[in-house]
Amino acid sequence: MLVSIVYMSRAVVPFDDEALAVLLAESRLRNEALGVSGLLLAKGGRFMQLLEGPAWSVDDRFAVIAKDPRHGEVKSLVREDIERRRFDGWSMAYRALDDADVRSEEGFSPFLSGTMDFPRSFDRTSAAWLLKWFRDRELHDL
Repeated sequence: MLVSIVYMSRAVVPFDDEALAVLLAESRLRNEALGVSGLLLAKGGRFMQLLEGPAWSVDDRFAVIAKDPRHGEVKSLVREDIERRRFDGWSMAYRALDDADVRSEEGFSPFLSGTMDFPRSFDRTSAAWLLKWFRDRELHDL
């Protein structure tokens, strides 16, 4: 069974570009090995992430993230069964709203810039609504 989790967290300490690059590299390796795909959004010292894959893998990844000392206020917003992946082939797509250099980063997504929308089959889901909510809110660094 495939599941999807969307969660939001706060960076305990500011993530500079180097720390974020390390986090992304580690996440991509682990996620690929576990069969987890998804999307990570970073904005205003906060993260929103969608993880999808086999239930045991996604639940395991979320449990690890919830205990990671770099993340605070980790909140699971939605967990749902899915018929198919929405981010297949993305071990971790990434987008930071205010980082122009990230466009060359592997997995870059134009989602936060508002120039990308989801397929109709995903667009009407709770997960899509939450991701769009995060994109459209004014969030400032903590």
